[in-house]
Order: sequence, then structure tokens, then C-alpha cells
Amino acid sequence: MRLAVSHHSRPKPGEVRNGDMALVRSQGEHTLLAVVDALGHGPVAAAVAADAARCLESQPLDAGVEPLLDAVHSALRHSRGAAIMLGLFDGKTIHCGGVGNVELRTRGTRVPVVPTPGILGQSIRSLRTASAALSPGDRLVLFSDGLSYRLDLEYARKLPPNEACLLLMERYARPSDDATVMVVDVETV
Repeated sequence: MRLAVSHHSRPKPGEVRNGDMALVRSQGEHTLLAVVDALGHGPVAAAVAADAARCLESQPLDAGVEPLLDAVHSALRHSRGAAIMLGLFDGKTIHCGGVGNVELRTRGTRVPVVPTPGILGQSIRSLRTASAALSPGDRLVLFSDGLSYRLDLEYARKLPPNEACLLLMERYARPSDDATVMVVDVETV
């Protein structure tokens, strides 16, 4: 199986810098999917999100989700911190973990991930992770709290990932925060 991925991010209206970010990275058989939401917005939040991205870009992907979350937690110490949702796809199974208020929703296979309460770089409890075998036709949507939690995947069900991102952003983005959405479709090779 392979993934078709698109993401869209925008700063809070009136701001130039974005404290949210999305990252997709492949290494060997693994693909990392990440949405990071640094606390607040503006230049300081953008710097924290950039630190998280640099950390995730430098980590090996074959060790699993928990070491990735631990690395970002360490990298963000002494910063305002961030919320994060990670998915690590190995070609068959998605392994997920999150901290704070970044969400993962699915259409098709249910991925039972519940974000760990806390803030990366500040305080977190024991990390919660989940795994699920994916099937062709499944859709994953990762999004920051800059989009309403009332987000309904049905509105974008038949759209390709890029168009789905744009529609979800248009319909659900909050005017008071940075916003990021990532849409991932599982396809046959």
C-alpha cells in the first residue's frame, strides 16, 4: 500500500508567521505524518514549530512513535511547547501517538489513538500510542485545534486529498488561531 498525502496550513488571520506545521517524511519502508501546533501564534510559536520540524527531520523512523515523541519533547524543553499528532506508517500498519489537542480522525479503519494530556517540552504523562492495520480506501485526517472539533469528514469524502484539505480548511478553520490539516488516503500500489 502507499499513501497519497496533502496538507494545508495557514497562520492566524492578520499574522505573518505560523505556529502550526505539517511534516511528511519517508525513510526506507516508513512514512512519518506529523501535525504540530506550537502554543500561541506569531513568531515565537513559529520558531517552536520549526524546532519540532528540525527534530523530526533528524530522527530515525525505524525506532517507533514513542522515541520520536520523546525526542521532540526534549528538543522543545525551555520553550513554550507544542501539541503534536504523529503517525508512522510501515506499509501496512499505522502507529500513532499524540500529545495535547491535535486530532486524528479516520474514515474506514478505526485508529484508536487518544492524545496524551500535556504539552511537549513542558509536562506530559505516560505516552499513549495506538496501532491499526490500514486498508486501501481508508482516509486519515490529522488537524490542529485551529480547526473546529465539529469537523465532519463526510463533506470532503469524495474529494482527492488536496481538495479535501482546502474544503476542510475553508469550512472549519477558526479565525482566532493558526490552522493545519493533513489528509491521507491509503491506496494500493
